[in-house]
Amino acid sequence: MRIAIPTEDPNGLEAIVSINFARSPFLTIVDINGGITASSQPNPYAQGGGGVGPMVAQQVAGMGVQVVIAPSIGPNALGALASAGISAYTCPPGIRVREAIEMFKAGNLPPASSSQPPALGMGPGMGGEMGMGRGMGRGGWGRGKGRGWGRRRGGGMGW
Repeated sequence: MRIAIPTEDPNGLEAIVSINFARSPFLTIVDINGGITASSQPNPYAQGGGGVGPMVAQQVAGMGVQVVIAPSIGPNALGALASAGISAYTCPPGIRVREAIEMFKAGNLPPASSSQPPALGMGPGMGGEMGMGRGMGRGGWGRGKGRGWGRRRGGGMGW
């Protein structure tokens, strides 16, 4: 079986899983027939404009991939993967490829769906910096510690 995993670096089984399938700097291809082998290659679409998900899906389909494992797969990429007959599963970001493969083999990864929440929080949050009233936190609206309704940078956590 051939598996594609988006990664932050080209270190094969020791590479760190990237948060996003289509925008990852590298794609690591893992073959688990008998033993486990892995090779990484640069993702040519990592810096592309909008709509690169289906192009990356076509690329991995052309490599004979049957499974994609990623923390986040956009709906267009997910549709293209499904059209190509490729199964998709979600895993936590920041783990090593080796760990993602072990989780997959153990059946501990949920199937990816376009209705899943984003991997990073979006929504109301608690701002952590001084500001002029309400502001945008890292996950949505934060609560400022100043006066008025000005915008400011907050350190909010989404939910």
